[in-house]
Amino acid sequence: MRSHSIKILPLFFLFLCLEGLSGNLQAKSNDDNHLNIEDLLIQTLFDISEGNLNEALNNIDDVIEKEPNFKLAHLIKGDIYLAQAKGLERFGGSTNYSSEEVSGLREEARRRIKSHLETNYLSPNSEQRLTLSNKIDNLVFIDTSGSRLIVFKNNGREIIKLMDAYISIGKNGSGKQFEGDKKTPIGVYTLGNKIKQKLSDFYGDGAFPINYPNIYDKLQNKTGHGIWIHGTPKNTYSRAPQSSDGCVVLANDDLKRLETILKSNKTKVIISEESYQSYLEKNLEDSHDNFIKTLDEWKNSWESKFIANYLAFYDGDAKNNGRHYSDWTNDKFEIFRNTKNISVEIENISIIDYPDDKDTIRYVEFDQHYQSNLLINSSHKIQIWKKFNNDWKIINETSI
Repeated sequence: MRSHSIKILPLFFLFLCLEGLSGNLQAKSNDDNHLNIEDLLIQTLFDISEGNLNEALNNIDDVIEKEPNFKLAHLIKGDIYLAQAKGLERFGGSTNYSSEEVSGLREEARRRIKSHLETNYLSPNSEQRLTLSNKIDNLVFIDTSGSRLIVFKNNGREIIKLMDAYISIGKNGSGKQFEGDKKTPIGVYTLGNKIKQKLSDFYGDGAFPINYPNIYDKLQNKTGHGIWIHGTPKNTYSRAPQSSDGCVVLANDDLKRLETILKSNKTKVIISEESYQSYLEKNLEDSHDNFIKTLDEWKNSWESKFIANYLAFYDGDAKNNGRHYSDWTNDKFEIFRNTKNISVEIENISIIDYPDDKDTIRYVEFDQHYQSNLLINSSHKIQIWKKFNNDWKIINETSI
């Protein structure tokens, strides 16, 4: 068999060389003590790269037995047979799939391999890109360029990786701007509870909504709705990397694993075009510890009724609960004149450097308790801070 296998080897080595993708292709189990579907697929490709086509065929048969609707596995099996019989000139040479379908499956294989080769799982602290309050149980990080969803558990000043899975995103990629553009949004979102009403088979074993458009999206006049994390139809194990109308789609088995982990709705979602390794790179010049000092100065200026200092923390176009700067600042002057003994407590602070604008935009939320001679109230506040030159200023503030 090895004489015939020689023609298939350049094909699979090509997967490893595309766009700088390189490394030692070896099977490993990420989460379990046994090989899961993706591990078996990687093991198959490893066997092919070694010229062990019989072993590769046994492994791909195991994949298909576990997931009969895995199109990529069927394509690879057909290519192995063709290689054994007479050699293989191109990926997908054994199938009648359209060139578009073959291209999608080839890209799926490439992205699965790329993820397999990236094994440096970081545990960030407050000097990096995230500060998560104890009220947030989990973080879901979605890498749109790598077709990967990673779930982390929030453990104080660390996040611990719990699972990762291959995903599909919008047909036109990421960076959603408007309704119907078939793109997946980029940003920081809150994951809702699993939708309870019965959905069509198109959504597989269920769906979790995310709150697109969020406050920052609306500030940028982005439109659209119904962005979900959902499963695949029963006759489809996985979809091409870019094949949805904007939702994030993963295999039903992975959706069930996600649901098992997300036992509450205390989950944040970051959707980025960067890998999480790149996103979490340190930025010591603007650490969150330093930023919290700025947040304290904002609070102290409010309590001290130094309105000029207080307003200096806001950009001249900042919105407050949807109101333009000139409107709400006039009200603030009046309130400051009539208010005594202001006390502001903030707790459960989360700070997230905004994906793809991580050095210039920060998403901040916290619980706020306000008390004065006129008013006592508690609220949950979301702020968007933007860096202008070397100064951080609030461009949007919303109480919910």
